Amino acid sequence: MPKRATTDHGEIIHFAGAHKLFPVRNGRGEVRLASREDVAQDDVRIGWPDYFRPFIDGRLVFLYDETAGQAVTRAEADAALAQQPAGPAGAASTTA
Repeated sequence: MPKRATTDHGEIIHFAGAHKLFPVRNGRGEVRLASREDVAQDDVRIGWPDYFRPFIDGRLVFLYDETAGQAVTRAEADAALAQQPAGPAGAASTTA
């Protein structure tokens, strides 16, 4: 599965909706996407603006494939995308 990296909020929200995920913050202040089954006891559901604030402040990107996604630095995303096989089936797609 080819990975994609994006900072486009609409693309991230679309990914979350397609996977029935929503933004949460844990007791340590970390934000992530969670499903109903994946919510921890100290998780609090938050709005999208609160979810995206660390992306903006930390210049993070959302790295994902068809099954999962996570917030990472641009360097981490570039390294992960570079490890993919070359060619049409493995061509990396990025959105700045």
